[in-house]
Amino acid sequence: MFPSIEPGDTGFTGLIWLFATYGYVLFRASDLISEGSELLLLIPSWAGLVGGVVLPLLGAVPDGAIMLFSGIGDISTAQESLSVGVGALAGSTIMLLTIPWALSILAGRVSLQDDPNDPSGNSKIANYRGKAKGIQGKKLNETGVSVTKEIRHGSFIMILTTAPYFLIQIPASIIKSRGSDNLGSDEKVWAFLSLLVSVTGFVMYLQIHIKASRQDEQKYRRMEVMKELLQAGKVSLGGAFHN
Repeated sequence: MFPSIEPGDTGFTGLIWLFATYGYVLFRASDLISEGSELLLLIPSWAGLVGGVVLPLLGAVPDGAIMLFSGIGDISTAQESLSVGVGALAGSTIMLLTIPWALSILAGRVSLQDDPNDPSGNSKIANYRGKAKGIQGKKLNETGVSVTKEIRHGSFIMILTTAPYFLIQIPASIIKSRGSDNLGSDEKVWAFLSLLVSVTGFVMYLQIHIKASRQDEQKYRRMEVMKELLQAGKVSLGGAFHN
């Protein structure tokens, strides 16, 4: 049995103290993770690997700890505790995916203009030229941002990450609608399949970013070689930009 603190035994001041302590621990932990990651990003050859693999793993540690400690304790209350932990994790994730993204688009939006490559005139592109981004007096549907290839790729990966959720949620809803008395036993096969899909997807995600980091490393090496050639006078500035 793991030690636990009952909220009813601490009182109001005790809850305030626990809240402040827990908040400080998370704040200090995130601060240490941020400082360490910034130091690792100073190494150009590791920047892609750190940004794509190390930081997501370190960022998942607090969330994983919340889920872990939510399930520790009395088995009779484990389901309720896990529900609270999952709710907190899902809420924080949804907030990070919606509010900051929406605010960044709102702050970075520019005026839209017709795409010169589209003769029909139905396509629009973001106009990043001009004074003050040219959004004064324009409606929201007349402004926007440009979406790069990396953002499209990341969005596709995020959509794929919902597959394990639906793999367990749809069968669970069907089993529950049938009035099964033993939901745990009926859902364990689907839960195991969801676990396999999640682990497989995580490994593939790491492989994608490791491959991208190697490409960044090769690009950095080419830049270093070109810099040496420029300093030695073996290549002109125009030739360097052309390559």
